[in-house]
Amino acid sequence: MLSNQWTRRRLPAAAAALLTCAAGWSMETTNEPPFEDKFRQLEEILPTPNAYRNAAGQPGHAYWQQQVDYSIAVTLDEEEQRISATQTVTYHNNSPDTLTYLWLHLDQNRFRDDSIAEMSRTFENPAAAAAGQDDAAQISLGNLRRLQYMDDEDLGFEISAVTDGNGRPMPHVIVGTLMRVDLAAPLATGEQTEFNVDFAYNIVHGSAFRARGGYEHFPDDARTGGNHIFAIAQWFPRLAAYTDYEGWTNKEFLGSGEFTLEFGDYDVAITVPADHIVSATGELTNGGEVLTAEQQARLRQAETAERPVFVVTPDEARENERDGASGTATWRFSAKNVRDFAWASSRKFIWDAKGMRQPGAEQEQVMAMSFYPKEGGTLWSDYSTEVVIHALEVYTRFTFDYPYPTAQSVSVGFLGGMEYPMITFNG
Repeated sequence: MLSNQWTRRRLPAAAAALLTCAAGWSMETTNEPPFEDKFRQLEEILPTPNAYRNAAGQPGHAYWQQQVDYSIAVTLDEEEQRISATQTVTYHNNSPDTLTYLWLHLDQNRFRDDSIAEMSRTFENPAAAAAGQDDAAQISLGNLRRLQYMDDEDLGFEISAVTDGNGRPMPHVIVGTLMRVDLAAPLATGEQTEFNVDFAYNIVHGSAFRARGGYEHFPDDARTGGNHIFAIAQWFPRLAAYTDYEGWTNKEFLGSGEFTLEFGDYDVAITVPADHIVSATGELTNGGEVLTAEQQARLRQAETAERPVFVVTPDEARENERDGASGTATWRFSAKNVRDFAWASSRKFIWDAKGMRQPGAEQEQVMAMSFYPKEGGTLWSDYSTEVVIHALEVYTRFTFDYPYPTAQSVSVGFLGGMEYPMITFNG
């Protein structure tokens, strides 16, 4: 029989040994992924059905969705690489809630040097990292150029006025890439409100940032100062989505995340140098004012053509590049029931188009179009518009009919690819 003295001496040591073993076993197993039953029922992870979203995954009998309409007049200053604009927003409150304020996204503010995206950014020298060197003092030339560019340029939105429908100033506060606008009176269910925002910003150089929009410079073109291609996206204060499952989706934009927006109707007037060609979300509504009679005829011909037709020919684009016109022209676009609006502008653009038929669809005629500089060569002229049509045909076969009147592909050298309603920027 063990003595009490032995027990008092030995038990603490034994307990410590057991704890040490347990700790070691725990550390050895924490790296294993947790068990996940691949055949489990989904009730535990699917949201609980309600009046807004039923158990079949369809909109419920009480489903609602906000609508936001925009009327925007924007001017492009090519020499300063800058846009200035004023927009009128009509917000339709279809929710069951009374709203006292609205949230807007200011995505251009992510380029400010005090943005969360920049302050949380880490830098390294890829060559040093590949060699296994961990030296915080090393930084790539690309990142140095980015930092210098941000120090030299004044980036981000300049909001000069937020006013109601009667021109009275509205209280608002800007927090990073978000802006909250306080309403003068509560907005009840079924009501709508109108307000205006005046804004401007300097367009970022595409080679300085991995951005979703910006400009590309062609300094070797014959025109004094060279030429530019502008790809303008996430460029205006956009209403954040308000939903039954999250309320306001007012998260900071960090540059690489996706975003949720409300659907609505857009009427956008884009004023650019007179020799520029513009591609944009929606349909051009004043072609008679900005296109020659020959270009209008070619566009009509393209609707039923077997092969893409040049609306702006390579020769016309080269003439635009060399000469440079004085004055400006305003291109007007209309887009119905879309969640965003993007556009591109350049005097370098060659423009070709071809119609695609969708018999029996709500949108029976779709115009597939491509915009590209001469540097795109035959790769773009031979394939771009045909590839757009092929993509529409394949997705229509496996999903649903394409619902919009245009589908456009724009050559933007500094972008790998970015898509917006009816327009894609392709590198």
